[in-house]
Amino acid sequence: MKKVYKKKIVITGGNGLIGSHFSNKLKHKYRIIKYPYKIQNFKKFDKWIVNKDFDYFVHFAALTKRKSLVNKKKINLINIKATKKMINSLNNQKIKSFKYFLFISSSHVYGYSKKKISENMQRIPQNKYGYSKKNVEDYIIKNRKNLDYKIGIARLFNITGKNQREGFFIKDIIQKINNGDKINNINKYRDFIHIDDVIKSLKIIISKEYQEPINVCSGEKINLIEICKMINDKFFKKKIYIDYKRGKDLFGDNRKLKKLGIKKFKNINHILDTLN
Repeated sequence: MKKVYKKKIVITGGNGLIGSHFSNKLKHKYRIIKYPYKIQNFKKFDKWIVNKDFDYFVHFAALTKRKSLVNKKKINLINIKATKKMINSLNNQKIKSFKYFLFISSSHVYGYSKKKISENMQRIPQNKYGYSKKNVEDYIIKNRKNLDYKIGIARLFNITGKNQREGFFIKDIIQKINNGDKINNINKYRDFIHIDDVIKSLKIIISKEYQEPINVCSGEKINLIEICKMINDKFFKKKIYIDYKRGKDLFGDNRKLKKLGIKKFKNINHILDTLN
């Protein structure tokens, strides 16, 4: 029987939540190659890609929103400078089989809105993390015509799923309810998407080598207070202390994603069920 050739995907951030899940879910379809070094070590990256052969490159690695608050000096180096250097190094290397680079961006490039946020809405980041992602997006949009490969931008909204670390909303709320802490700044709407749906979305974006910025979200808004109450009913059934002061909303329009073929998304009840 003839051996089927698996296309190769290089990923950065392979040990993070999204990167590790991406690798586990797609390892049977693709040969996943995890970049083994820190992306800010430019010389190692340049040396590592010499004579490499791969079809796609997905850039997950970044300083997270929470870490960017305490590592403001590093966010420019890791999220902006290292990413731009990587894009240029890949172009200079002229890898024959290399077709497509996918930059993992974030909903934080947008400002807040009472309406669903579409990809063509004005981007007004409200934090350093969002600014760093927008900076790279602008660089990609300005320079894509000078690249020998296609390049896309996936803007991920609130991701959740099993084994999340601290710093993700549902994980942090579970801890706060368990500790009996007052929960502040949650009377606002967000868009949650399960990690399985994220990987499914990225898979089709890569396979189609999609180049326009695209929201990766469920397209459904939910108030964070409602999620807190659902978590409490499911896991604790205790009195919780909530600050009801109204906050600002951020939820996405996923019509572009649906046009690519992603029709069904796990709802918040299913998401909470997977945490057991």
